[in-house]
Amino acid sequence: MSKRLCKMNRKQIAANLGDIHRLVVAPKFVCRSCARSSASKDSLCKPAAIPPQKCQDKPLNEQQACGLLAEALPAQSISVTPKHSAEKAAIVKRVVERVKEKKQAAKVVTPVSMAAPALFDLADKKALKKAKKALKKHYKQQKKQLKVAKKQQKLLKRQRKLEARNAKLEVLLPTPPNALMGASLQAKVH
Repeated sequence: MSKRLCKMNRKQIAANLGDIHRLVVAPKFVCRSCARSSASKDSLCKPAAIPPQKCQDKPLNEQQACGLLAEALPAQSISVTPKHSAEKAAIVKRVVERVKEKKQAAKVVTPVSMAAPALFDLADKKALKKAKKALKKHYKQQKKQLKVAKKQQKLLKRQRKLEARNAKLEVLLPTPPNALMGASLQAKVH
């Protein structure tokens, strides 16, 4: 069983059940990602050692000395000086005041917004909807025209390039290639 327990699917678990039982009977490691436990560190994706029971039974201040329990214990609160706490309180107070001001401003705006829909009657709503639809159609038309214009510019650029190449060939060749090209084009057209 070379695959990690965390990465195994149901079929693989069923196939390797004997090995899995052997690994999890007396777990020494736990995965920090998925909380699976195993006796082997290699079978977990993010293994962390499980501290022995005698370490876990010790009082809290002695547990902090044990390296294995250090990461499992809750973080100690950082002592805050009165100066920092006063600054934090002032900042919180300012934030609360701003929130209150915004709420009051929102309350003033809401009665006006509620009165606005009463002004629009059904005909205005239909006219507004038609205007939006026409505007959308206009934008769509402009988008199509822009696309066609870009394509035309591209074709014009290509035509100029071909004409320049054709002019170079006319200089190099004694027979005009236009006669040859014109005959082949007429055959394709007709």
